[in-house]
Amino acid sequence: MSIKVMDKVWDRYPEGGGELNLALKLADYADDDGTHIFPSIETMAAKTRQSERAVQYQIKRMVKRGWLILVANEGGGRGRAREYRISPEWLKGADLAPISVGPKGEESAPNGKGANGDAKGAIGDVKGANESAKGCKAFAPDSSGTTTEPSENRQGARQAPRIALHVELRALELPDWLPAEAWLDWCEHREAKERKSDIPWTRPAAKVTLKKLAKIRDGGRDVVTAIEESVFRGWTGIWEAKDETTGDAATGGAPDGWWADEAGWREQGKRLGIDPSRFQYFEQFKAKVCKSLGPGAWMEYLLAAVSRESEARGEALYAYFNDIPRDQVAQREAA
Repeated sequence: MSIKVMDKVWDRYPEGGGELNLALKLADYADDDGTHIFPSIETMAAKTRQSERAVQYQIKRMVKRGWLILVANEGGGRGRAREYRISPEWLKGADLAPISVGPKGEESAPNGKGANGDAKGAIGDVKGANESAKGCKAFAPDSSGTTTEPSENRQGARQAPRIALHVELRALELPDWLPAEAWLDWCEHREAKERKSDIPWTRPAAKVTLKKLAKIRDGGRDVVTAIEESVFRGWTGIWEAKDETTGDAATGGAPDGWWADEAGWREQGKRLGIDPSRFQYFEQFKAKVCKSLGPGAWMEYLLAAVSRESEARGEALYAYFNDIPRDQVAQREAA
């Protein structure tokens, strides 16, 4: 797996939707120099939640554009998987050539026989996600000289990376003990929470969640039950409710909404024996109060507030609430 190459794809790959997700998955299989990619069409289709036909079409586009280079076993066949590499020129910063429109104006995967992907929204046709065609420095020129103009709907382009990320997180390789259906239910819940509360569903957050589920399993508890309970309660994380200590009992009967006022936090800290003067920042004090109280609306409120200011800090707070050491998990993975 190459985080370095994946980061470049996130930053610079010109398409969105299913094709971006496929590019991310190919980068995931690559070495740091973009080499040694042996994609199985069947595997790529499963990982990106698309049809095999759509994946074949997208790989063909990638090769035509020059982003993906076939280096061995062109004919394929049993025991002879095609080997690709990502263009070294593109990895060094060169732009991609525009793709010419086909004879019937096609520039996306055909829609026949399920090429749209599954019903979960993995369709690779996010409108406006192609913003790279105009004015780029091509290192693989298209012989037709025909270019496709970018869509004027820029909103789709801005949304495409997040949509592709959600598809990627649904397609993560899961441990044997975690049923895929339970993970998909959790991803769907977290995507909805992201839209409503501004608490992002990111790769670091997904890794923290998997680590927390592993801890729950190691403790002899059922992970599916933990997911179902967290979804039912509307939580952002896989929190574990403390017996008879949620709601009014946890907060000493404080009025609903106390967490929106500084005085409410100080009162809870006093009740719990947590002195705010011990902390350099008041948010650190609030985080300690939240963790002592356990899951609840106060925790969701603080996560949303911190995430709006900084996604990285929100990820770190999410890891703290899940008892996962911060190290590299709750931080952005740098190239």
